[in-house]
Amino acid sequence: REMLQKEDVEAVIMAPPLWAHADLAVGCLEAGKHVLCEKMMAWDVDGCERMRAAAARTGKVLEIGYQRNYNPMYHAAYDGIIKTGTIGDIYHVRLAWHRNGSWRRKGEPPAPDYDPSKWGYPTFDHLYNWRLYWKYSQGLMAELCSHQVNAANWYLGSAPEAVIASGGLYRFPDNREVYDHVYVTFEYPGGRTAVFSSIESNAFDDYYEMYLGTKGTLIMLREREALLFEEGGGRQTGIEVTPAGKGAAAQSSETMAANTSQGATRAATPSATGDPAARPSATRLQMRRFCSAIRVGTPLACGPDKAIGSARACIGANEAIKTKAGVTLRTT
Repeated sequence: REMLQKEDVEAVIMAPPLWAHADLAVGCLEAGKHVLCEKMMAWDVDGCERMRAAAARTGKVLEIGYQRNYNPMYHAAYDGIIKTGTIGDIYHVRLAWHRNGSWRRKGEPPAPDYDPSKWGYPTFDHLYNWRLYWKYSQGLMAELCSHQVNAANWYLGSAPEAVIASGGLYRFPDNREVYDHVYVTFEYPGGRTAVFSSIESNAFDDYYEMYLGTKGTLIMLREREALLFEEGGGRQTGIEVTPAGKGAAAQSSETMAANTSQGATRAATPSATGDPAARPSATRLQMRRFCSAIRVGTPLACGPDKAIGSARACIGANEAIKTKAGVTLRTT
């Protein structure tokens, strides 16, 4: 509020804890500022709806920070594989984000007498580790799954209609509240299903999105590589998606390929070649598009209408875990 009163700013890029997204974004929009807000859109569906309504009412740009929408590899795979029907009809999607760690950040207050209560946090741990408490966070579903569900919604051309889920706080009962293991099934229109798992006890699978079609399988690995397998026969395809690369990403893809009966196609396209350090990051490309949307009306890749679909799905999944019952989701 002080910044909006004292500074002549045109747009705001915001990445506060999730519980503050809606109030801050709506306040900035109503003050006449464009907003690029970090994912997930808001802590609850009502907050998402308030943000979307404020953007429509004020005519200001509201973009939600899902960088996969600006990753050239994702666009190359979508245009060259998904839209062309190269892997056929997709009935099942596998989403995974596995880690081996506590997710708890360790740090000290900026001063011995530091009081975070004026910011809404009873203790410094609540401020510093806000992701671990339900009041401020939607846990693994918001911080990890929402990225992958957002990408799946894009590739499938729709949002989930229902969700069932299980999970709990199993490994780290250290006064945190959010789950450290979650297992979720999303039901999409047309008999399609996406499953998501996130665990904090084993990192072997790392993270990826896998699209299983009637003619082939596409694996989007760690946002760095796209691996394409032809269904049956073990033959490689001729589709060129991403460079083989070196280091951890390449090693992970070799491990993934070794766990299948086929080799993966992994080659270079003009949009994905060259020195990685010299290429704009997906986040930087997102910021460029945000500025372009403000200046000349360039369409956004993930405005509120798209972002709200992944938020509903992830909020609904946490509700399904808590209530041990399936949840029907709105899709508009």
